[in-house]
Amino acid sequence: KKIKKDLNLIVDKSIIYVSDNIGFLYAYDYKKQKLIWAQNHKIPFRSNLKISSDRLIAANQNNNLIFFNKSNGEIIKMIPTEETSVKNEFKNNLSLKDNHSIFLNTYGSLYSINNKDMKIDWFLNLNRSLNLNPSNLFKGNQVVLYNNVALVNANQSTYLIDVQTGSIIFKKNFTSNIKPLIFNNYFFLISKKNLLISINLTNGNTIYSYDIDKKIANFLKIKKRKVKVNQFKEIMMVNNKLFIFLKNSYVLELKINGNIDNIVKLPSKINSHPIFVNKSMIFLNSKNKITIIN
Repeated sequence: KKIKKDLNLIVDKSIIYVSDNIGFLYAYDYKKQKLIWAQNHKIPFRSNLKISSDRLIAANQNNNLIFFNKSNGEIIKMIPTEETSVKNEFKNNLSLKDNHSIFLNTYGSLYSINNKDMKIDWFLNLNRSLNLNPSNLFKGNQVVLYNNVALVNANQSTYLIDVQTGSIIFKKNFTSNIKPLIFNNYFFLISKKNLLISINLTNGNTIYSYDIDKKIANFLKIKKRKVKVNQFKEIMMVNNKLFIFLKNSYVLELKINGNIDNIVKLPSKINSHPIFVNKSMIFLNSKNKITIIN
């Protein structure tokens, strides 16, 4: 009871499936308010959860990718991948594309696994550090899938990868601390140097690269001030506009061309992923209270 729980959740029909940082995996029927099954797998889970057909997919802190029986939580198959001895904030990352799992582990390797036969189709190491040992820290973001490509942030580079073959379509020498955004064959990213960058996915050409600090200063007609990199929380597309959420409760509203339309301050800080329903934005604030705004 004295351990802080880190829960990974996924909902399928009326069942919430949960894994945690202690090693428990369980299923809860929220309509009947009843625990269906619970398994203690001993090793802490360190990834999001995915569902493919009758299987749950997750990874533990040892970078083992595991397929579970959705009806009872028992292991169907475990696929070991490279392990790291030092843990940082980056977690194993799972995305689904058709019948395949795209798995980015904390070592910096990207895997494609066929969910039917649970075999590896291909893998690619994106940790291009000269220090490739188990204690080397890899930093990345959630993989973004679009059609047949995957957009991956890895250490100091951003890759566009063909998910069918694992081949690198192009590589850019910048990366981001937050998940990039793909919209209408373009991707948008906030670099670690506070640049808002737009790239054409078809040819890899840069559409624009704007200094966000300068854009804010020009819009507010004030002296340029630097927004700390760790203040950026999320970038989303809302009503054909780019919304950049800051941790200090400010939101930048930009046109697709990168020009700022508005800067607004929310009534409270965001402590969750915001969702949009019927012209309203809903999120949990810093006190874990549901907040609904226009």
